[in-house]
Amino acid sequence: MFLKRLRRVGESLLNRFKVNDLATASEGIRRWLGSDFGRYLLSRERRILRQKCSKLPGYRMLSLGLSEDPETLHCFDHIHRFSMHPSELKAGHAAITDYMELPLMSETIDVMLLHHALEFSTSPKAVLAEAGRVVMPGGHMILCMFNPYGPMGLLKFPLQLFSKQPQYSFHNLRMGRVIDWLSLLNFHVVQIEHGGYNLPLNSLACSEGDSRWERACQKIRFPLGNVYMIHAVKRVPRGTKTASPLWKRATNNGYRASSGIKQAPHTSQSHQISIIDLRAEHESS
Repeated sequence: MFLKRLRRVGESLLNRFKVNDLATASEGIRRWLGSDFGRYLLSRERRILRQKCSKLPGYRMLSLGLSEDPETLHCFDHIHRFSMHPSELKAGHAAITDYMELPLMSETIDVMLLHHALEFSTSPKAVLAEAGRVVMPGGHMILCMFNPYGPMGLLKFPLQLFSKQPQYSFHNLRMGRVIDWLSLLNFHVVQIEHGGYNLPLNSLACSEGDSRWERACQKIRFPLGNVYMIHAVKRVPRGTKTASPLWKRATNNGYRASSGIKQAPHTSQSHQISIIDLRAEHESS
């Protein structure tokens, strides 16, 4: 009996650290995004997107993320902006789909925004690979990620242990690890930004103006905020094609085209005359 009870306790603790898919955790995450700290993080992320990514070239912009957020889409100036989600039917998404199987042809999206889509997935590498598949060569990918070394990332494990809040059931993905995955998918990182330095507390002070602490961290680009953003460009390697030389045949003008360098012909008579001349010059001297 004691061993069975101990096993049940261990299984329940392991389940607390299990990462739920976005399709099952979307309702709780939507409520969290409506809290003071959730609105604070969204506002800081939108600020970075407007400043750094609003003028990216292209026509189609796709957002994969936590919830339907029209203001985040409005941060971009692209004509065709749309989003997809695994489960939300009435939130204005263009399609309901699994992020590991997007209903899009390869190389059709100019700008891809992964708004915390990797952390809330059972296989972050598969989601990133599928998102990279639909990005055009020369297209842009923007990743909004929770920083494992920021306040929210450091409090993740104790809050997972003592509470069942869905916003803390996510993968802690280091920036260097994500950059390695991007390089394997032929993406070149061009810019990294950090933001959201306040503690994850629900208070009006978090959602209002910037504090002195946050302004100081932004000024020195302190890398330990709650979120970090990676801007990468897809570089498709193409082999160097060497064109074969187009040699033309010489026109038939009475002369034969030489196929190489040949030694000038010497007849035996000219050879004997040259020897006699050399002997005469030697005797006279």
